[in-house]
Amino acid sequence: MDRFGSSKLRIGWTLACLFLAGLVFMAIRGQQGPDGSQVVVFGTAVPLGADSLKDYALGGLQGVMYWLVSLVVLLGAFGPVSQWTAAASRGERLKGFFAGTGLGFAHGLFLSQVALLPVWALSWRLIGQAWPPELLRADLHGLLLGLQMLLWAVLLSRLLKSSAGLALLLTLLLRELGPRLSFFLDFGQDLGWSAGQVKVLEIFVRLLPMAQLPSDPFSPLALPLSIGGPLVLGTLAMLLPAGGRK
Repeated sequence: MDRFGSSKLRIGWTLACLFLAGLVFMAIRGQQGPDGSQVVVFGTAVPLGADSLKDYALGGLQGVMYWLVSLVVLLGAFGPVSQWTAAASRGERLKGFFAGTGLGFAHGLFLSQVALLPVWALSWRLIGQAWPPELLRADLHGLLLGLQMLLWAVLLSRLLKSSAGLALLLTLLLRELGPRLSFFLDFGQDLGWSAGQVKVLEIFVRLLPMAQLPSDPFSPLALPLSIGGPLVLGTLAMLLPAGGRK
């Protein structure tokens, strides 16, 4: 695990997140009254109007968790895994791809869950629940998105050998492309597309990471395409010739 960060990094990360969680717990609280809801920050009341405090808090925290968890998993593992998969031999690249992705995801899992300590504290102070089901679902989707983005980033870094940064940028762009293509899944046939074309597009969209938190309940049936697809493509990319210097 030291390939992904030293023990000092993990200790420092944990202490910083614990400090932020304590600060949130002491400085922020939510109040729901007959005249509406408000959030008190360091003694200053911020009115929210007639909106339900629980709905307001959950709506905001879900997006934060989905974004935070996925990026921490990606950024915490991408650099070491991309270096591991740049080996000269196919066997080393395959070993680096599978072992590196697994260890990198485990490291990102630790970092992301520690980073959520301030978010859980904020949820407790605003709505009186530390682990509401809506936030647990956002956490799970964020982990799956982080793993999917990591697979795509490693795959693209293998294809774009001279620029790992560009591979990371393209991964983030693919993350934004998925929700845009979802429009054609809903209205493709109204635009003159055949049912087969829409089905092919649906398969392609499921392969891509999604920047938008899914509104549907978690479905294990989506994993073969969302995780298995990039995993198979990444394996094929590891089998490509190393392309050494002439």
